[in-house]
Amino acid sequence: MVTLDELLGLVYVSVWSVSMYPPLLVNYRQRSTKAISVDFAILNTAGYTYLMISMALQLYFWIEVAKDVDRPKVTQFDMWYCAHGFLLNLVLLSQIVFGRKLWNFYRDNKLRRMKQGYYRILWVSIVIFLLLTGQFVLNNMQQNWDNSRTLNYCNNLFLLKISMSLIKYIPQVKHNYDRRSVKGFAIQGVILDVTGGVASLLQLLVQLSRDQGFSLATFLTNFGKIGIALVTLIFNFIFISQWLLYK
Repeated sequence: MVTLDELLGLVYVSVWSVSMYPPLLVNYRQRSTKAISVDFAILNTAGYTYLMISMALQLYFWIEVAKDVDRPKVTQFDMWYCAHGFLLNLVLLSQIVFGRKLWNFYRDNKLRRMKQGYYRILWVSIVIFLLLTGQFVLNNMQQNWDNSRTLNYCNNLFLLKISMSLIKYIPQVKHNYDRRSVKGFAIQGVILDVTGGVASLLQLLVQLSRDQGFSLATFLTNFGKIGIALVTLIFNFIFISQWLLYK
């Protein structure tokens, strides 16, 4: 029998996964990616990379017999959603970068480049990721695999993902504002994104109330999932307000 948290997990993964298709379909139908900020797409892909590594470590490389720290509430649903999102972001990037050659888009005549500020932010995040990863690998080579160290590394990757999420939405919000238009911007994806964010938070609340209860420790253990969902909800409400204002 399917439990409530499994049902909520299925809902949020399904809805968040489906939410990524409307922008791709709208771009294809209009033969254009002018409504999509290239900075948003690239920063989002970087964020998904960090998130996917963090999810995989917590799901597949956690030492079950060790009781030094509670295991984060990461499920197969989270991993599937993350991998699916990463692949679809690569498809979106292909539409932006290779629109004319690969997708036969006729409106995007110029190759758009990242703005310098966001380009620097991207490289700062990559350098931080490489430093964190190098330290994590080195410590594991010198010492035994440790859940606390793994969780610390994964939480740092979550912080990178949350930072990317905070920053990635800004160029898209500004892109809509500069155009004073949301034409070509798939509001359906935003509505589905909100639904998925709510379901993700509800799933975590159900899991915590059943297994551990609510405390500062459980919040810190699962802050990555909470932070990503909250950031997603806040910016999607901004997109909805832009849609209502500019439509």
